[in-house]
Amino acid sequence: MIDRISLEALAEATEGLDASDVRLAMPNGMLADLLDVISPHVAADVLRALPQDVADSALESMEAAAEVAPLMAYEDDGAVGLMTPEFIAIHETVTVSQAMSFIRTWAEEYGAANISQVFLVDNDGVVTGTASLSQLVLARPFHDVSLIMNRDVISVATGTDQKEVARIMKRHDIHRLPVVDDANRIVDMVVIDDIIDVFEHEATEDMFRMIGVDQGERALGPFWRSVRSRLPWLCVNLATAIAAGLVITLYQSTMIQAVALAAFLPVIAGQGGIAGTQTLTLIVRSIALGELATGNAKRLLLKEAGLGLIHGIVVGLLVAGIAFAWKGNPWLALVVGLAMTANMMVAGVSGVLVPLGLRALKIDPGLASAVAVTTATDVIGFLIYLGLATLMITLIVG
Repeated sequence: MIDRISLEALAEATEGLDASDVRLAMPNGMLADLLDVISPHVAADVLRALPQDVADSALESMEAAAEVAPLMAYEDDGAVGLMTPEFIAIHETVTVSQAMSFIRTWAEEYGAANISQVFLVDNDGVVTGTASLSQLVLARPFHDVSLIMNRDVISVATGTDQKEVARIMKRHDIHRLPVVDDANRIVDMVVIDDIIDVFEHEATEDMFRMIGVDQGERALGPFWRSVRSRLPWLCVNLATAIAAGLVITLYQSTMIQAVALAAFLPVIAGQGGIAGTQTLTLIVRSIALGELATGNAKRLLLKEAGLGLIHGIVVGLLVAGIAFAWKGNPWLALVVGLAMTANMMVAGVSGVLVPLGLRALKIDPGLASAVAVTTATDVIGFLIYLGLATLMITLIVG
């Protein structure tokens, strides 16, 4: 059946796979043909993931080897890993008429779909400006291109991380970004289509890290890989759960006097954990997108503490009402309501402080934040709840 799949359809499917999985998606003997059809940076990623002898053999058989080979010299998580060789660079001294003639020739070979902007360079190949196709079309043919070009060029170095490349393109709302070497000579181009893939990849990576799952794991992937990915974080979570349990043992005498307190322990912990995860998810994602600066920490902390207070009052009143209706004890209801309000504030504050603190320590905020926030809401929530209950135990049991 796979022999009847067109090469173009196979290439389209390949673009969405991990590089290491590509050989599983095609018949034997089609590797070079497939790599000629897919985008150059994806082809380079695939070749890096293959055994050296297989990669060398495939590269020798490729028609697009000259475009792909230079990309293999760079790390695939940098700007060069996203590059496409399809861009136009012309000398800054040419006329508009000469530039348009060159563009027409280029379009006949590569296609007009990729033409929206040209880059201007000097004698040393250094980028000096840009000009859009619309500017060239509307300009007088005998004018020099330098008269209409935009000299404020936004570019990135070859070693720039892909996440930073994505942030720059998003911040400046640009669709094509030149990649330059140490001498500011244009090497290649990053286009917006590839940046969309970066955003998707980073979002998935952050989500997986927050829940302790390897980003390479798949639903129907190898069984033991899933075990190795998840078990260590389950053990870490077990340790934090035991810590929360130890807090409860400190208040055994209080629990014995008022057994009804036990019914609301999971309520206090569960609501705090959910609230903390909400804040944490927002903060980690904002950090990944480069939206949070160090100077914003105080403002953010005050906002989340305020949200925690409002949410805590509302949820606290609800759970206090439930406690009173269920147990008929106003003092128990008061303790439950106050503890819920306090723990919701703890959740908001910890959801901010934990990821920002990990970032300050040069630790990936998405890697351990969830466990830390859950531990904080469980341990501190139990301390507040059972501590208040201990102070008011005579009223609760009276």
